[in-house]
Amino acid sequence: MSKNKVYWKGYEELENDPQFIHNRDNEFAEQLPIEQMLADDKVAATHTNRRDFLKFLGFGVTAATLAACETPIKKAIPYVIKPDAITPGVANYYASSFYDGADYFSIMVKTREGRPIKVDGNACR
Repeated sequence: MSKNKVYWKGYEELENDPQFIHNRDNEFAEQLPIEQMLADDKVAATHTNRRDFLKFLGFGVTAATLAACETPIKKAIPYVIKPDAITPGVANYYASSFYDGADYFSIMVKTREGRPIKVDGNACR
């Protein structure tokens, strides 16, 4: 087994296609003017303290986090015609049964606004 594994990103790189090699070598052909920017007197004259740097860093991270997260919009739609059995904030109890494939069980279901919130076993009497 070879200790120096060679990984390739596509068939062009595997086959050493001349067009691919030319494009790969010239991927970042434009040089950045870093020396010119750092030699500028305005940049060299500015300075910030650690507190300002941490404020800007925190603001940037927070802004990026808030921009990246997508929270779903939940709209509350009221009843046009409210059912008689539903009273907001008051729980309803229903006796039902559960079948697991081999046996039946009686259960008690607690619901609020039509949604089950608790399922308990119902004692047989």
